Amino acid sequence: MSRRVVIVIGVVLLLGLAGAGILGWMWFTRDRVALLTYRIQLVEGASMREVITREEELMESNQILEQVISNLNLVEGWRMDSREEALAHMREKIIVTEDRIGSRVRVIYRDRKQQRALEILQEIRKVFTPVRIERKDLPPLLPMDVEDSGGVPQWDPLPESP
Repeated sequence: MSRRVVIVIGVVLLLGLAGAGILGWMWFTRDRVALLTYRIQLVEGASMREVITREEELMESNQILEQVISNLNLVEGWRMDSREEALAHMREKIIVTEDRIGSRVRVIYRDRKQQRALEILQEIRKVFTPVRIERKDLPPLLPMDVEDSGGVPQWDPLPESP
């Protein structure tokens, strides 16, 4: 073989190994998600986008997130320097959107570890539910339908995440 052929083969192998390494790194460091949905009673004429915006503001408020951080001791768990850093991290990882099925709110929490994402979202649910129920400027919460919960009636406004 000529020298050029050997160099081309070497470059192709090197690029292949680099590509495989990058894809492997991306696979192991990707975020896993925990999902929570709940129904609201949307008043006629109300905009779902405005409701979602207010729900997101409440869920990402200091009142909710600081309590979650202290309950789970996340500053030490994440090895962060301050509560503010942990708050910013949590706000970055929470996504509140409208579910495809009308009058439902979908909350997604992303984390590298699936179990930790579930624990954090469950704690958010525990802290958020009483505060959310007391709010009069937001539409009332509705229980989940029996058919949506696998035949078991759900009277908790925010059912446990799967």
